[in-house]
Amino acid sequence: MGDSAAAGSAVRLRPGTIADIPAFRALGEAVVPVTYGPIDAAYAQRMLDEWWIPEIFEKSLERNTHLVAERDGEVVALANLGRLSRSYRAFPHVTDPHVTGDREVMWKLYVHPDHQGLGIGSRLLAEVEALVEGDELWLEVVDGNDQAYDFYLSRGFVEVERVSDGRWPDDVWLRKSLGRTGR
Repeated sequence: MGDSAAAGSAVRLRPGTIADIPAFRALGEAVVPVTYGPIDAAYAQRMLDEWWIPEIFEKSLERNTHLVAERDGEVVALANLGRLSRSYRAFPHVTDPHVTGDREVMWKLYVHPDHQGLGIGSRLLAEVEALVEGDELWLEVVDGNDQAYDFYLSRGFVEVERVSDGRWPDDVWLRKSLGRTGR
């Protein structure tokens, strides 16, 4: 998982902290419009306005594990992991967590467009997978985000369900079996 010589400076992974919130917001402003704008510009703006704000990151940092990738001291990527039961959002389609389990969910994995293609997303995903306590990792992808969808499928995730509210793009839930037993 080393960096290629062409990648320039080394990438360092570390835990995210409250002090990173401005960098998280800047990352969102760089990633969200180019990723989601072509799918639904209003949805992209909603994401920035509702989920990429300091108050939400403060809550998320209290409940979830955050990992950042840095190059030259700059946060260039973010991933986070938490349990569905500890989310600040409601998931009414998951009607009985005792039947479906308390999903361990990677809520975010975003790499700044200027730093994509260097293996940073793959490194973060591997680190998140290592943190999973159970034997499955779940995530959501917005329908139409084909680059992310293909990235996850190529890394062993399978589509499990699509959730629609009729107003915004569908959420596509993917799951990866990590092949662990008795952990």
